[in-house]
Amino acid sequence: MRNTFKILVLTVLLSNLSLAQNNKEIALQKGNEAIKLMDNGKIEESIMLLEESQKLDPENFNYPYEIAYANYLKKDYKKAIEIAEKLQNYKEVSVQLYSLWGNSYDNLNNPKKAIEIYDSGIKKFPNKGLLYLEKGVVYELEKEYNKAIASYQKGISVDPKYPSNYYRIANLYLNSDDKVPGLIYGEIFLNLERTTDRSREMSKNLFDAYKNSIVFENREMKELNLCKQMSMTPTDKNLPLCLMFGKWFIYGLLHSKAEEFNLDTLSKVRQGFLKSYFEKDNKDYPNILFDYQDLMSKNNIFDAYNHYLFQMGAEDEFSSWFQKNETEYNKFVEWYTKNENSININERNFFHFIN
Repeated sequence: MRNTFKILVLTVLLSNLSLAQNNKEIALQKGNEAIKLMDNGKIEESIMLLEESQKLDPENFNYPYEIAYANYLKKDYKKAIEIAEKLQNYKEVSVQLYSLWGNSYDNLNNPKKAIEIYDSGIKKFPNKGLLYLEKGVVYELEKEYNKAIASYQKGISVDPKYPSNYYRIANLYLNSDDKVPGLIYGEIFLNLERTTDRSREMSKNLFDAYKNSIVFENREMKELNLCKQMSMTPTDKNLPLCLMFGKWFIYGLLHSKAEEFNLDTLSKVRQGFLKSYFEKDNKDYPNILFDYQDLMSKNNIFDAYNHYLFQMGAEDEFSSWFQKNETEYNKFVEWYTKNENSININERNFFHFIN
C-alpha cells in the first residue's frame, strides 16, 4: 500500500512537471508570435498574446516587460510606468527596463523623474552605457549640454565599446566651435558601428566638419577653424588637444600642397598629420584612435580607410577613387573586417576629452 502511494505521488509530480513544461513552451510560442505582431504594428493583438503568455508562465520577466514596451509603443506611457514599477524586483530585471521606464516619464514631460529612474538603474547596472546615454539625451533636451557631455563621457568610461554615447557626444561637439573632440569621438563611433544609418550620417558629418573648417582663398589655405578661442599661461606644459591637433593638421595641409578641399586632400592631410603626431606628440597626447590609424598606416591601408570613412560626404569623389583603386580598397576591406583588427578600446585606453 505504501509503495502504491509513492507511485501515485510520483505520478502526480511528474504530471505537474510536464504540465509546467508544456505551459512554458506554449507561452514561448505565443510570446514569439506576439513579437512578430508587434513588429508589424499590431500592438493590441500583441498585448493579448503576451498576457496569455504571462498567465501560462507568470514568473517570466520577459512577457510583462514586452507588454510594457507595447504600451510604450502606443504612447500609453502611464500604463508602461505602472507595469515597469512592478517589474523592478524581478530576478531577471534588465537595464532595458530602466530605459523604458525613464523614457516613459520623459515623454510625460517629467525629466526630473526620468533622471531619477535612470540613476536607480545605474545603481543596479553601473557598467552599462545605455542609462548614461538616456540621461545625456534628457539633459540635451533640457539644453544642459555640459551635463549631457559629462553623462556621455561617463557612459564611455564604463562601457567603452557601446557606440551610442560616442554618437551623441560627437554630434554635440561637431555642432559647437570646438570640433576636434567631435572629430575624434565621431571617428571612434564609426569604428564601433559600421554600415548603419547613423554611421552613414556620421561619415557625412565628419567630412562636412573638416570641409567647413578649412578656408581656401586663391587656391591657398587661408584659415583653419577647428578650435574655440582659448588662453594659455606660461606654466602650461602642454598645448590643449585642439591646438596640438590643429598644429599638425595645418602642417599636413601645407605639406600636401593642397589647393582645394576634397576627399583626396583630406586623406593626404590626415596621413601627414599622423606622421607628425607620432614623431613629436604621441607620448604627451596618447590616443587610441591615432594608435589605430597608425596600425592601418603600417599595413598600407590608411588611404583606403580615409576614403571609406568619409565617403558619404563626397560620394562622387569616392566612386571615382574606387574605380581607380579597387584592389587597394579590397585589401583594406579584407583587413578591416577581421575581428582581430577591430579597434582595441577598453576601460584603460578610451578617449576622454577634458576642456
